[in-house]
Amino acid sequence: MLPTDGSMVRPISRGLTLRALIIWCILLQFIRLSSGAKTRHFKWEVEYMYWSPDCIEHVVMGINGQFPGPTIRAKAGDTVVVELTNKLPTEGVVIHWHGIRQLGTPWADGTAFISQCAINSGETFHYRFKVDRAGTYFYHGHLGMQRSAGLYGSLIVDVAEGEKEPFHYDGEFNLLLSDWWHKSVHEQEVGLSSNPFRWIGEPQSLLINGRGQYNCSLAAQYSDTNSSQCKLRGNEQCAPQILHVRPNKTYRLRVASSTALASLNLAIGNHKMVVVEADGNYLQPFAVNDLDIYSGESYSVLITTNQDPSKNYWLSIGVRGRLPATPPGLTILNYQPTSASKFPTSPPPVTPPWNDYHHSKMFSKSIFALMGSPNLRQVTTVGSASSTPKIKLMDLPSGLSIMSLWHYHPLLIWAP
Repeated sequence: MLPTDGSMVRPISRGLTLRALIIWCILLQFIRLSSGAKTRHFKWEVEYMYWSPDCIEHVVMGINGQFPGPTIRAKAGDTVVVELTNKLPTEGVVIHWHGIRQLGTPWADGTAFISQCAINSGETFHYRFKVDRAGTYFYHGHLGMQRSAGLYGSLIVDVAEGEKEPFHYDGEFNLLLSDWWHKSVHEQEVGLSSNPFRWIGEPQSLLINGRGQYNCSLAAQYSDTNSSQCKLRGNEQCAPQILHVRPNKTYRLRVASSTALASLNLAIGNHKMVVVEADGNYLQPFAVNDLDIYSGESYSVLITTNQDPSKNYWLSIGVRGRLPATPPGLTILNYQPTSASKFPTSPPPVTPPWNDYHHSKMFSKSIFALMGSPNLRQVTTVGSASSTPKIKLMDLPSGLSIMSLWHYHPLLIWAP
């Protein structure tokens, strides 16, 4: 017999109340994002073109005649619509919006043969998705090695109308980092998929916003040798984009890595950086002398221009995790009104040793969400005294080739 004192009703009532509260919170979030939101339209054509990213002409994959592709800028809650036409003669294409959560629009994620079929040559596809979270992101081709061919660009999401970020700055710069080979992507692909496997070697150049300087010796600039000096050549396609700043101001650097195979480290001569955002999440601010950044990651850092205003300073990126064989990628932090053509008086910052794992770990251990760090679930193995979580590569199917790994990146999971 069912009880008549209401004891069965109260738990159900509490459950319904909790469910209604959750639904109400979701609706409030939706209303908040929708108020003042806009639909932002972009029309793109993807095609091959000749370009000189590091002053050496090469065939790159560009969008609307640009390399890197156009920057998308929107506000949290906006809807982004990209009308993409594939003008590649013999290849399909897709675009992945790296870091965008695609809530309710998984078909817009741009993973070929998983969330959508490739867009065939001559066809047009409409990507439509909402950007729900402010942050620093980027997009890239996600079929074969099209990212390595240059199919990438920045995607910046500002806070929604009427909202503020938990930090202040006077201006900002966007830095999209990448590695660059002189071998064609087809030659790279054959090497990576061959048996025996053929390593493609280290990149010839590191690019900042698609610009680098191949085979120029900065070391000669600070020595008495007669070696050819790096003059930061002025070709418009490979000339570095100078960061023009005013003294005693705070600037935000939005840094994203679209590298194919290189882990990087970024530093600015005589300037500390305060890390405030990672992958669209605000962080408890912490200061660093340099920034480790791996492929697919993005950060925002704040710098204060409190150094000698009569000088300029190097911003440098170098390879981490492997023996260095690629010259650093460089640009200049120009203190106005000092001439931007004035070289810094000191060498570029030195990238930490490639195998300084302690340095990398200390950086990683400094990252905490702004509202406090999450409690990681402790996983204990039966018969083991250890309960410290470790990172393991997900088990992968047998026979998975290097080329397959390029398509389906290994996943990281918490495991004992």
